[in-house]
Amino acid sequence: MKAILFDTFGGPEVLHVADVPVPDPGPRQVRIRVRASGVNPVDSTIRSGAIQAIIPTTLPAIPGIDVAGVVDAVGADVTDVAVGDPVVGWADSPAGSYAEYALASQIAPIPTGLSFADAATLPTAGETAERALDLLGLRA
Repeated sequence: MKAILFDTFGGPEVLHVADVPVPDPGPRQVRIRVRASGVNPVDSTIRSGAIQAIIPTTLPAIPGIDVAGVVDAVGADVTDVAVGDPVVGWADSPAGSYAEYALASQIAPIPTGLSFADAATLPTAGETAERALDLLGLRA
């Protein structure tokens, strides 16, 4: 499969396209045929190596956390989704979502009418919004 990856830490110039093996899902994971990937500030921070002490990254690495696409394969103990289901979620490390396929264990169905591109914007931004509301103590 084609993936964007980096072999050294640095700026956007370290990103390049490479052929890598298609990953196989493990227990409680699904493989997603990626239709859209979110791009977040943390992606560039990880790529730069600036937060290596907090989020250790083994090189080479495929960046990207937010992913939306179609379930292509399921691992053992996956019962809540099936091959062909449109899903959104977080790509599991060490491989990210800037690739043709990604593995994920934290996913949700994409609501009817929501595009893959729009769905891919939700995981990190939504989690950030939820954390902010919790910190502020706001309730319905």
